[in-house]
Formats: sequence, structure tokens, C-alpha cells
Amino acid sequence: MAPGPAIVERLRQALAAASPGANRFVIHEVIPSPLEQYVPPPSGEGRVGAFPISVATVPITDTCKEVVDGLVRRTVPRETLVEARGPWLITREGLVDTLARAVAREGEITDMLSLCEAAGVRVSILPRK
Repeated sequence: MAPGPAIVERLRQALAAASPGANRFVIHEVIPSPLEQYVPPPSGEGRVGAFPISVATVPITDTCKEVVDGLVRRTVPRETLVEARGPWLITREGLVDTLARAVAREGEITDMLSLCEAAGVRVSILPRK
């Protein structure tokens, strides 16, 4: 699913076209290279089943700086920072709920992360190395 201004409508269309028995979806915002393929654990294993929305992440390895008024204030500790690369794993119920919560802010949504922020939903992470 390519990011962009119409992502919410494309998600609604994909949900409507999905088999009624499909209860979990894997959403790729970019086409992964063979080396970046993520295979989720079987249903019920790990944290995937604990949250309606999860995203595969990698640790931030670059140095990050906090900047205020054009000046570097400090180096930000990287231990708690990750890059949400995807794919996104989401339940049908989680997707329906997230789309409903974000309806008032649809014009601001361009990707899965901004959708989750607009909806005010929590997202669990699936770390990969």
C-alpha cells in the first residue's frame, strides 16, 4: 500500500474487497527487498496477537541530535528509538476501529504511522535486526 493522501480510502477499499473470513492483514508501505522480507511469527506467538496493530522495526544506529532555534541542544539517546519500517500487522477489528477514529483527520493522513497517530491508537513493535 503506497503512502500518499488517499491512503485511508485505499485501506477502506482493500478492507471491503477482503474475504469476510480474513481477520489479520499484512500491510507493506513499500515493496520489500528480498533481504528485508519480514515473516511474522505464527498466530498466537510473540506480541503479534497481543495488540491489534504491530509494526516491524529496526534500531536507530545513527546519532540523533535535538535542535532548538537552529542550535544543537543535545545528543538524543538511541536506546529507545526505532525506525518503523514495516510491514504493519493489523487485525480486521483494529483496522476498522482505527479508520473510524481517524475520520475527522483524514486530510492529514499520508501513511500508516500518521493514521495511527490521528486515531490515537497504540502500536506494538516487532523488532528485527
